[in-house]
Amino acid sequence: MAQWTIGQLAAATGVPASKIRYWERKGLLPAPERSGGQRRYAPQAATRIARLRLCQEVGFTLEEIATMDEHRASSPDLWRDLVRAKLADIERQRAELDRRSARLAGVLSCAHADLPECPHFQEHVRDYLAARR
Repeated sequence: MAQWTIGQLAAATGVPASKIRYWERKGLLPAPERSGGQRRYAPQAATRIARLRLCQEVGFTLEEIATMDEHRASSPDLWRDLVRAKLADIERQRAELDRRSARLAGVLSCAHADLPECPHFQEHVRDYLAARR
């Protein structure tokens, strides 16, 4: 089986070598074999890196990924709980972004030349203050 250098693995995955070494230190990637002082990776390391990147892209932190890995044997369904929690968090963020977008669109539609004169903006200021009481 061909072994890859860290540079080859970085090129194959698009992940910088520094990040690969960081993930190794964090225990997210197994320590590679060494040959002549250089790290040597099995091709399966690329699959592991792709999984890490995909988990990060959907919003999982390195700690959450490590938790999933640590509990795979003892709690095989833990990942489902983590995915449900992540989905709920994304939905909360989406609702917040929709609220912000609506506020900005309302303010942008105002014909007033100065933002503090805008009735939409004044309403948002009142709402903000009321929520803090």
